[in-house]
Amino acid sequence: MFLIVLGVLHVLNGNFVGGMWWFLIGMFLRRAAQASYEQLVTRRALEGEPVKRFMKPDPVTVSPTTSLNALVEDYIYKYHHKMFPVVKNENKLIGCVTANQLKEAPRAEWTKKTVGETAKPCSNENTVQPDDDAIKAMSIMKRTGNSRLIVAEKHILLGVITLKDLLDFLSLKVELDAT
Repeated sequence: MFLIVLGVLHVLNGNFVGGMWWFLIGMFLRRAAQASYEQLVTRRALEGEPVKRFMKPDPVTVSPTTSLNALVEDYIYKYHHKMFPVVKNENKLIGCVTANQLKEAPRAEWTKKTVGETAKPCSNENTVQPDDDAIKAMSIMKRTGNSRLIVAEKHILLGVITLKDLLDFLSLKVELDAT
């Protein structure tokens, strides 16, 4: 805050260029400190919390025999998710399919091609285990840009965790801790 005030004083005294530099440096440092504080609050709120606390236990899943056209019409447009777990027989996870993967198949083939042909295996980029720390899930989401992660153990689908659920929890935690 001191550097911002110093910048304004320099501008008022006629040193416009020097004042602007002080002001911009002050704004940059203030924003960096704010981001650091927000990161600390997030870490404290989620540290030690298992993913299973936040996951939705019965997510919308897709069968590998579903056509890509049905995936778009019956799942993506209906549920507004960009990623769906692909399962067969009692929640046995065989992979996941994303809206971006549809771009790899020509639209004319969507009625012929199935989700099983398009789905990719689950990886550390889109899957966490139920006992993993929520901080790990949030870190994966930030690194990959995914707002949803599959929660699985030994190739069995247990649920889905979303960024929205984590942020809602953070919001409530900060609000309740402030009172």
